[in-house]
Amino acid sequence: NKIKHINPLLLSSFNINYKLIICGKGLPARYNELRQYESVNIIYAGFVDDINLYFKGADIFINPVLDGGGIKTKLVEALGNGISAVSSQSGAIGVPLTVTGNKLSVVNDHDWPGFTKAIINADTSGNIPSVFFDHFYWGNIAIKAAEFLEKA
Repeated sequence: NKIKHINPLLLSSFNINYKLIICGKGLPARYNELRQYESVNIIYAGFVDDINLYFKGADIFINPVLDGGGIKTKLVEALGNGISAVSSQSGAIGVPLTVTGNKLSVVNDHDWPGFTKAIINADTSGNIPSVFFDHFYWGNIAIKAAEFLEKA
């Protein structure tokens, strides 16, 4: 449970004002929808019909993912919505820093003090570079795939 690592560090850091909103389904019943954390700045929204509404209200997207394979589409969606993001290395697989400008900070897996510092120091100004959209645009991805298949 990464909340137990990240939130205490945020609580003790620089007296910042924040709320962590956790979206997603499948939280085991034993966590009781994280109600025990409501008094310490955590809101569990559960499954949401439109994540874009949450992106519009957020300053920073945090992605402390340590397992699973492949690209994390929520990270790409958050960046595509112009939100600055902080991610573990495992959570940022497939998202090259060369296309994210100053909008993505990547921290070593399990480095929770570094992760917290990256949240606090996140640059929420500026826009995601246009090269990000070029890189993740499905039309361009399809062209690259077709070129690869032609060579095979």
